[in-house]
Amino acid sequence: MKRSICLFAQYDEQPEIPPQTRHYLRQIASCGFSIHIALSGRENLTSADRLALHAGLEGLPIAFHPRPNGGLDFGAWQHLLELDLAQDADEILLANDSVFGPLQPLSPLVERMRRQQYDVWGMVASRAVVDHLQSWFVCFTADAFRRPAIQRVLTQPFNEMTKDEIVLHGELGLGLALQAAGLKQGACWSSTRGIARLIATNPMHTDWRTVLRSNRAPFIKVELLRDNPSAIQGIESWRDALPDPGFFDPAWIDAYLAHHPRRPGALRATWRGKLIQAVAAEDRWRALSLLLRDQFKIRA
Repeated sequence: MKRSICLFAQYDEQPEIPPQTRHYLRQIASCGFSIHIALSGRENLTSADRLALHAGLEGLPIAFHPRPNGGLDFGAWQHLLELDLAQDADEILLANDSVFGPLQPLSPLVERMRRQQYDVWGMVASRAVVDHLQSWFVCFTADAFRRPAIQRVLTQPFNEMTKDEIVLHGELGLGLALQAAGLKQGACWSSTRGIARLIATNPMHTDWRTVLRSNRAPFIKVELLRDNPSAIQGIESWRDALPDPGFFDPAWIDAYLAHHPRRPGALRATWRGKLIQAVAAEDRWRALSLLLRDQFKIRA
């Protein structure tokens, strides 16, 4: 029987698992994954803590592993790997809590990608800097995961790196390693515009609405709604973009944003940066229209 393991990186200042993350974990489990969660910043758990963590997740194959906070998601995954939790797995999924979703059932998407028999596949492909799979959801076959090029990436000293270094050596390094290993890879969603190769934008920001409408990657990045660092226009209408509020409760997002305001010091895009983002978007005419409306305070 196929053994599928998910290594999940979770961090939140609140002690409990928030409802949107519990929803995500239930959906991952519905795809046949046993889930190991690295709880960064939670080094000591009492019996009561563990009981509270399992609330809403009863009966699911989920285990919690407390660890010091460091190395971001790659540090968390590395911690779980050092515990040999993926040792006998046939399929390994790396995921984290940096997204709201899935906004529709996950199982049909996962089964469709499994049928393609990729060595590695992800939810969203990006062409920013180098072609790569965004690391918040990447699934490997056992053979692909154990390739030396992949292991060299995953065994780097992430706990000693800055965030920018982790992105460079982790997410982008993984993209280069996949190419070097000659692995067959795919993504549920990828850009159709050639300009994406020339402009380093994050499609989960620039094309968030297009990604959702594709029904291929039903997620919204937490950073987009909390910080909106690229100053993407129109994100205030995110509720209208949810395909099924009965499946994913928008109140979960409201509650998260109420307790997690925009991070102090979070950068915001300049006018030139906003224009580049709009031009690079799949639906660039809509993006440009919203940008100009905001810039000149045009009211519909």
